[in-house]
Amino acid sequence: MARAMAAPLACDFSHIYATGEHEIVALPATSEWATKYGCAPRVKRADIVDTKAGYVYDTSRQDPATKSWGRPAAPGRTEAFVYPNCKDGRVVADLVRIDKGHTEGLEPNVVEEIVKLVVAAK
Repeated sequence: MARAMAAPLACDFSHIYATGEHEIVALPATSEWATKYGCAPRVKRADIVDTKAGYVYDTSRQDPATKSWGRPAAPGRTEAFVYPNCKDGRVVADLVRIDKGHTEGLEPNVVEEIVKLVVAAK
């Protein structure tokens, strides 16, 4: 697996990364995908705020729940970062869901933003 992770980025597609804040140590300052596609430096967009929870979460690991794995779905805030002006119309973006873990269902406005990013890609 380590060898596969170290392999160069050989495929050609846009890259939209969504993660929970508690799944990672920190979001990297740069993106290999953004470098590959010659994107401009990362820009922070307005936070995505959801008053509704996502629809699914891992019910099998809630006794006790852990922040990193995920708790029951809840409303929340997501930080959105986009690398603009990528070559060939590619889209590279990072979404960090604040105070969320791995399995908490995506909130409705986060899903809507991901769809908008996908549709914007060539």
